[in-house]
Amino acid sequence: MPRAETTVVIAVQDAGRAKSRLGPDLDPGMRRTLVIAMLDDLLTALREVHAGPVTVVSADAVYDAIAREHGAQTVRDAGIGYNAAVLLALQTVTPGMAVLILPGDLPQATAGDLATLLDAIATPGVVVAPSADGGTCALGLHPVHAITPAFGPDSARLHREAAVAAGAALTVLALQSLSTDVDTLDDLADVWDRVGEATTALLEHLPLPAKGTHRD
Repeated sequence: MPRAETTVVIAVQDAGRAKSRLGPDLDPGMRRTLVIAMLDDLLTALREVHAGPVTVVSADAVYDAIAREHGAQTVRDAGIGYNAAVLLALQTVTPGMAVLILPGDLPQATAGDLATLLDAIATPGVVVAPSADGGTCALGLHPVHAITPAFGPDSARLHREAAVAAGAALTVLALQSLSTDVDTLDDLADVWDRVGEATTALLEHLPLPAKGTHRD
């Protein structure tokens, strides 16, 4: 199945609340700039291996310009939750097509790992790329309604169980560049040497903790 027949959905939080766990470490303007940069880096890596449709779903129009720059369409959600945003975006995908769902906070995602995901979802089934904390950094569905996305704590297990219950072929991929989504400055410190150009340009302005000092 050609990759152009796969739609990639990227869900991004409202910029006003995005990365709220960065808390007092960053002012709202810098948080907004950081989230836009991370989305830019993800889209840049994605476009190296995927020429097909991309949808950026968010409650905030601040991401529209960067989405258009990368040839992506935008969908405006009501800002009532990540899963609700994803489900809204999935309504725009042609039934029977494959879809790859990604969060927008993966500035370290490599084109190679994204290609691996796209190749895996070219055949019917469910593809799960777990995060280190038990969440899901990427979810592939072929067809689009193979299972209902359930992002959140322990979602990798929930997605695996849903695939088994649905009788869908299940592929679990442990991908280094897709094992951590950047929710905190600690997360960003863990991946700072692997992020794309847009995020790299901001690093000197961020109060990142030293590596090795923030994990128990």
